[in-house]
Amino acid sequence: MNTKVIIAIAFVGVLIAGGYAVILLMNDDDDSKKDVGGYGLEIFGNIDGDNDVDSKDADLLNDYINAKNQGDDLPEITEYFADVNGDGRIDSKDVDAIRTIASGKAKEIRFLDGNNNEMTVSTDIQRIGAEYFCNTELCMILGIMDRVVAVDFAPYQMKEFYFQDEKARASVKNMAAMNNPDYDMINGLELDVLLSFSYDEDLIATKQAKLVDCDVIYLGLYAPDLIKAENSAYVHGILKAGYIFGKVDRAEAYVDWILDKLNYLMDKTKDIEEKDKPHVLMTNYQNSYLADDTRTNMSVYNYNDPQGQAVIVAGGHNVLQDISEDAYKKGYSASLQYDAIFNDDPKVYVDYIFCHSVQYTYAGTEIKGVSHGYTTNDYSDFEKAWKHATGKELVKDELDSPDNLHIDSGDLRNGCSGGVLLAYYVAKVINPEIFSDIDPVKMHNDYVKDWLGVSGYDVSEDAVVIYKQM
Repeated sequence: MNTKVIIAIAFVGVLIAGGYAVILLMNDDDDSKKDVGGYGLEIFGNIDGDNDVDSKDADLLNDYINAKNQGDDLPEITEYFADVNGDGRIDSKDVDAIRTIASGKAKEIRFLDGNNNEMTVSTDIQRIGAEYFCNTELCMILGIMDRVVAVDFAPYQMKEFYFQDEKARASVKNMAAMNNPDYDMINGLELDVLLSFSYDEDLIATKQAKLVDCDVIYLGLYAPDLIKAENSAYVHGILKAGYIFGKVDRAEAYVDWILDKLNYLMDKTKDIEEKDKPHVLMTNYQNSYLADDTRTNMSVYNYNDPQGQAVIVAGGHNVLQDISEDAYKKGYSASLQYDAIFNDDPKVYVDYIFCHSVQYTYAGTEIKGVSHGYTTNDYSDFEKAWKHATGKELVKDELDSPDNLHIDSGDLRNGCSGGVLLAYYVAKVINPEIFSDIDPVKMHNDYVKDWLGVSGYDVSEDAVVIYKQM
């Protein structure tokens, strides 16, 4: 794997997570293998704290066991992940288990899910249920769509794109609203695995209890992190999926792609002084002052959400930070009155606005008036929304040009690019001189062709992504 660390800062510390302590080492030495997740990929068997399970882990554990038996100094390992088979002992059986995992022949994988809960799942997976866009796209990336027999409401509405095989498209089932599932219907699908979009532990536990002979896995894809991607549940989730589904090389290659793309943006913007950064408002269009003349509120995305993080890696300044430092760091967004944003305070000003939109929801509903995505090329809804938002008097007074407001597709946030595509579109808009060499549309097309496996498709002609178009 590419092992360049996104934030090139030498750091040594001790991380306490999930009830165990490990040494976290990061440096800027590209010749040494970097730790994708700070304290290592969270799969039992990865005892050397890097980003995979391989023969080095087996050899290290063998040395550890021998040294312990002989009373010698013990080599450093992440002991928490050494009991691979979960029998409460660290012995030669665990060494054998590591070698089996490394060979790709393991019958089960034991790991921490996206909520840091221990799980053991069988690798004999033939029938997959995938919730929402990120999990569906991950299955496309890993090349396992032939095993996906059901998706929830949102990706089902776009099955013409997601299921390129006509037979699979005709047979795939709609699990509908997975925040309130029809368990009898889903049990009838005889799933081996359900990939959860929701991180809600109670909901996950209920699904696990009510679904028969089905492992409910939350990989962590709900929470991409563009600032510290290499340490995110999102990146870890992709790598874990590689082991679970027997697609390690593909998962590692995709993580390489993500990290490379983010590294490029951050390398170009790291020297921009704060005073020179464009001020960007990341908000949503629907259910807000921008869309509804009876509303006075707006949701503003903060430091923790990929919408807000896209601004940072693109070399911008998030306006919310000037309004409330507390709101900037808590949760994923803040609901503000419009006069908290558009006012005479010289410290609070907006150069660009990006409006997130959602058409198909996890709750199994469609929000009318913002048709977009991979299955339509009709920009009329986005154009109408753009005209309505830019027609607001406060917006006209705030922005230098109506072209500084953009309506963007929910796929840029909720797909499996984890906000990376969004960051490139934002970078091209807010820092066009710095990023004169990037082409977000070409990059998006590369994502669709090389990772999702869809050929003969051009997002500039076949999709509705961002308005105004690039």
